[in-house]
Amino acid sequence: MTTEELSQQVGPAESKHIHSRRYQDVISGDRVTTTHWFIAWAGGLGFMIESMGTAVYALIIPQLLDDFDADLNQLTFALFIVGLLSAGATYFWPWLADKIGRRPCFIINIVLCALSLVLVALSWNWLSFIAFYGLYLCAQVGEWGVAACLISETWPARRRASVLSFARSFYGYGAALAGLLGVTLVATIGWRYAFLLPAGVAFLALFVRFFCPESPYWLRARDRRTRLRAAVARGEQVSTEDSAWQRKAEKPGLGQLFLADQRRRTIVAIFVPVVGLMAFTIVGAWQPLYLHNELGWTTSEYSLYTIWWGLAGTLGYYIFGWIADRRSRLSAMFAGNLLCIVTIIPWALSTEPWAIYTFGLLANVGLIGVWGTIMTYTAELFPTRIRGLGQGVSWGTAGLISKGVPFLALLISDVTGSFQLAFLLIPVLLIIQLIGLVIAKTEYAGKELDEIAV
Repeated sequence: MTTEELSQQVGPAESKHIHSRRYQDVISGDRVTTTHWFIAWAGGLGFMIESMGTAVYALIIPQLLDDFDADLNQLTFALFIVGLLSAGATYFWPWLADKIGRRPCFIINIVLCALSLVLVALSWNWLSFIAFYGLYLCAQVGEWGVAACLISETWPARRRASVLSFARSFYGYGAALAGLLGVTLVATIGWRYAFLLPAGVAFLALFVRFFCPESPYWLRARDRRTRLRAAVARGEQVSTEDSAWQRKAEKPGLGQLFLADQRRRTIVAIFVPVVGLMAFTIVGAWQPLYLHNELGWTTSEYSLYTIWWGLAGTLGYYIFGWIADRRSRLSAMFAGNLLCIVTIIPWALSTEPWAIYTFGLLANVGLIGVWGTIMTYTAELFPTRIRGLGQGVSWGTAGLISKGVPFLALLISDVTGSFQLAFLLIPVLLIIQLIGLVIAKTEYAGKELDEIAV
């Protein structure tokens, strides 16, 4: 079928894109094209920026406290407050992607990331640092939902978990680069320059995102709503299925996430990232400070460890993304959680460098490695008309709850004199997540998105 013939069969929204070669690439069936890889790289660079920004912050806490003469509890509380705002932004960005499209939201988001990182490097006191870093947090949280929507809606179903894991693996590379920045910049000339590299990556990501097409799923849902709206206005008879869909599409609000046909999937989509992000935040926020203050590691030593820690997580993305597509999403999450559980405990109790490296890197293969699968899993649990909204609620809730976890871990450290007990909460949380997955028994590996929920 020629492009002209195809354009006569599509709606007005899709017809504006049908002549684009890049759009044709993503509607080409099961074939993977260069455009698919542009989309994967665009999402991956966004995840790299996220990890670099958060990992650099964890690395510079000792210097930040000295430069701004700030108190750790004061700084943590301030970040907790801006973290609440960023959790709201986690909801905002995917909601906006449902309204204006995945591609424009993808581009606007990365522009804000780049500008906010430059402002962080220019901050003059701890309040300005918190304000600009808070702006960065509000921007980068959009990557979770928006990137997952665009990638999952453009790649073939058989590769969905693998490619989202590939894109998410850039998080590990970003953490490794942050560690390299800690060794080369933070330890020598100061922390400010460490934020300029992720800003440069953000501008590179902006360039790549201009080559990404709009989501066919989003365009076709928009055209279906337009067609049904016109049919109803003309008084034409529409099917029961179309009529029910049209009523939902006209008012895609929060209430639809908890309708009888969607409620179970929504609860699962909230539960899994909430527990997983709580577990990750404990070690992600306080690991460098723990190695520095309690084990006496220098900035260069714990930054070097962060490099290998990030690369270990990257390996996990590839392993569990492959498992998720070849076997099931649940198999991948089970394997990753179990690996982390059996290694994070000896890591938390170790003081020798060889044990820290051995158990810490293995734990991170499991802890971070499942996040590509989790993002795929949550994206599959919502229909296209509210996929962005659903992703926003899932990850926004996870972000909101997890923002209090570093504060709780710090409180445990103040009471016990060490972060070790806080780190031992991680296996407890992962066991709770496994129990929830067993109860839910929800699995959609390899299915087309419109076969899952409409």
